[in-house]
Amino acid sequence: MNKNDLAKAIYDTHGGMSYADAQRIMDSILEIIKGRLTRGEKVLISGFGCFRVVVRKDRKGINPQTGKAIVIRGRKAIAFTPSKYLKSV
Repeated sequence: MNKNDLAKAIYDTHGGMSYADAQRIMDSILEIIKGRLTRGEKVLISGFGCFRVVVRKDRKGINPQTGKAIVIRGRKAIAFTPSKYLKSV
């Protein structure tokens, strides 16, 4: 399922709006989530799960072309923890 599929599901569920309105709603939801994560806040959607920003540490790796050891720099990443209701599905 992708963003367009979600917008289509919103459109199908709500008969009084256009597909373009459903796409704008989906875009707005994603922009709000992205903005909160960018600020370092966690996003909790009850019954679904929690998105949060985690900081990954530097780690050792190997260059597959040369076989030499390299350091892979740490970075920020998004982690998702499903709710207990989603886990039981």
